Amino acid sequence: MPYFHIIQFTRTNSILDLHMSRPCPRSCRCDGKIVYCESSAFRDVPKNLSGGCQGLSLRYNSLASLRPGQFVGLNQLIWLYLDHNYIANVDARAFQGIRRLKELILSSNKITVLHNTTFHLVPNLRNLDLSYNKLQALQPGQFQGLRKLISVHIRSNSLKNLPSRLFQDCRNLEFLDLGYNRLRSITRNAMSGLLKLTELHLEHNQFSKINFSNFPRLYNLRALYLQWNRIRTMNEGLTWTWTSLQQLDLSGNDLQEVESEVYQCMPNLQRLNLDSNKLVNVSQDAVSAWTSLTTISLAGNMWDCGPAICPLVSWLMNFYGNKETPMICASPKEVQGEKVMDAVEASGVCKMAPVTPSVVSALSTLSGTPGLNGHNPITPTLQSGGSRRGISLQHPTPSRPPQSDASPPDLEPVSFHKIVAGSVALFLSVTMILLVIYVSWKRYPSSVKQLQENSSTARKRRKKSRETERTLSTPLQEYYVDYKPSSSEGTDVLVNGSGPCTYTISGSRECEVSHQMSALTFYPYEQPVVDYCHAHQPLRLNMSYEGPPQVLGDLPLRERSTVQTVALPAVPPSNSGCLLRRANNGSSLPLRGE
Repeated sequence: MPYFHIIQFTRTNSILDLHMSRPCPRSCRCDGKIVYCESSAFRDVPKNLSGGCQGLSLRYNSLASLRPGQFVGLNQLIWLYLDHNYIANVDARAFQGIRRLKELILSSNKITVLHNTTFHLVPNLRNLDLSYNKLQALQPGQFQGLRKLISVHIRSNSLKNLPSRLFQDCRNLEFLDLGYNRLRSITRNAMSGLLKLTELHLEHNQFSKINFSNFPRLYNLRALYLQWNRIRTMNEGLTWTWTSLQQLDLSGNDLQEVESEVYQCMPNLQRLNLDSNKLVNVSQDAVSAWTSLTTISLAGNMWDCGPAICPLVSWLMNFYGNKETPMICASPKEVQGEKVMDAVEASGVCKMAPVTPSVVSALSTLSGTPGLNGHNPITPTLQSGGSRRGISLQHPTPSRPPQSDASPPDLEPVSFHKIVAGSVALFLSVTMILLVIYVSWKRYPSSVKQLQENSSTARKRRKKSRETERTLSTPLQEYYVDYKPSSSEGTDVLVNGSGPCTYTISGSRECEVSHQMSALTFYPYEQPVVDYCHAHQPLRLNMSYEGPPQVLGDLPLRERSTVQTVALPAVPPSNSGCLLRRANNGSSLPLRGE
């Protein structure tokens, strides 16, 4: 008997070795116990696959159907990829003989219907992907016995409803994707049994109403995606508190109102997306329920920037979380297109209204405590709209005196923050400029010194240029001799050799001028000619003069010219005399000057 067991064990090992020693199928690639037969236009599963194969990929082929027992002999198979084929028909016994299978991918095919027992032969399945097919319905016992299933993807099909208790046995399911289908409603017990579900996708369906009573006891659900449906209303319907829910996406729906009862049952909600709805305002009760939010998105709604928006604006001003996109006013027309916060601040529609004494006395009477004796009265608050389901005691806000001229208290911190921010920015700018100058002076002292020298040189040049311009702009001083003798004076000059001479000479240098002098010069009253030397700007004075007749008669005509030397001081005296030197003997004749 023991001998028989030894022989049987030996035969089993031999068969295993024989299976492992099979060659890799043609047009496939083998990597140990993994076989890749991808993009090879296979119309059927290859025949000579190794029995020890643990992974088989038949992606991007031309498989049209899965026949019964097609994978028999691959009892070691752990994962099977059949996506991106043309599979339209899957037999109920197609997965017979592969009980160890943990991952099955059937996405991107043409499957329209699945038998009720198709997956009963793979009870160890963890991941099932049926996305991007043409499934129109699921059978009530479709996932029966799949207790180890963790994730199910049925995205982008044509499902219109979900059978009751569809996931009853999927007690370990954590991820369920039913997005991009045609679901209009969810039956009451469709989600029952999903005690460990953490993420549920229902986006891009055709829901018009959501009743949370159809999500019973999803104690571990953290993220619920309901965006881009047609949801108009949301009913509470919960008799328990949904403490696990942290993320809720309701964007792209037709919500016109935010029901406070819904959010009061979600005390730990952290991320809320209400983009692209038809919200006009949010009530005070609703924003009071948003106690734990860290991220909110409210863009793309039809916000009315009137007094009804004030509870939401007040809440947003005190909200220190992440506001992902700005809110734009849709009405009234004068603020249409402006940001909600800016429009409300500019118009001042949310100024706090004072609490009148009648209100305080009414509250005091209701609570049984005087309202004006320093104690805060306790007032009852009704929950669930108008229905008196429960009464909670709250302390009302103490009344404030009327403030007509004062600005709203909520806007004062904003102005103060702006002032602080501006002061800090100015200080940083000045500090940066001084730092750049200091670093330049320390790192490049020679350059700074050269810059200073260049600056001083430029100033000297500009000063010298201004002096030159001032000198050139000063009009040149004229040198002239004014001599207007009368007839008697002219005769006196000719007879006596002397006469009156009036002239004005400005400062000049010494210059010797020789000129022919004619006795006839004085008679036509010719004006003296004034000229200047080019080098030193001395005076060149051409003066005609005749000496005594007895002297002039003795001189030849050639020697009657006189060379006169005039030496002038820097500041000429008021009266000076004219001096005439004889060219032949050096004698001089005085002239009387004024």
